[in-house]
Amino acid sequence: MGISFLRGLLLAGLFLITGCEDKNKDESLIFGTSADYRPFEYYEDGAMVGFEIDLAKAIAEKLGKKAEIKDMSFSAVLTELQNGAIDVAVAALNPTEERRKSYDFTEVYHRSSIALVFRKDNKKLGPKSDLAELKIVAQLGSFPERWVKKNRPAASIESVDNVAQATEFIKAEHADAIVMDTTVAISICADNKEFTYVVLEVSNDDDTGCAMAIKKDSSLKQRIDDVIRGMETSGELNDLKKKWTVVSE
Repeated sequence: MGISFLRGLLLAGLFLITGCEDKNKDESLIFGTSADYRPFEYYEDGAMVGFEIDLAKAIAEKLGKKAEIKDMSFSAVLTELQNGAIDVAVAALNPTEERRKSYDFTEVYHRSSIALVFRKDNKKLGPKSDLAELKIVAQLGSFPERWVKKNRPAASIESVDNVAQATEFIKAEHADAIVMDTTVAISICADNKEFTYVVLEVSNDDDTGCAMAIKKDSSLKQRIDDVIRGMETSGELNDLKKKWTVVSE
């Protein structure tokens, strides 16, 4: 068997493999998330579930694709989008002015309100608590973290990687309270009967809502926006919110 013939077989094999990979990529829509933010995205019985997981799957299906969802740290989601490792970032992301400089965002599909979660036996806490007198913990890069720094600059705030770490801080009484999305607060308090929460602020601004991030000038934005609008009109989006107890106040 000649060398040229073997080279031909090798090249044919490479073309076949590459063709299969391209076909699979064309058939899939790859989402990146951080599955530690119940009820938006989290693990239950070993499976990734949640409001945004269902939404991502519905969007992919309506676009004629299969949803592939990759779990990673929250701080890596936008980096992986920029690197091209994922097509869409879906992690309860707020489309802030700063983020819009680097990424496009879909229609906002959930507007956040901010809650303060604390132990019921913490006598310093209540609806009229002065945050400046409290030790606050928040998820790094989250809207509640930014809200405290902007609106309560005198507050002592420590930022952590995820909500699970924040929860452990107040369980161990290393901090007085967590600031977080009210939807997540409801879930945390349901799982931890020793906790309660108060709503600090309700916001209808787009930059405090949740949207999916996409690379700049991608054709995906318009296509995903069309799906989200269609789901709003049909009531399907509201049904998902009811299923996962996603609230705005």
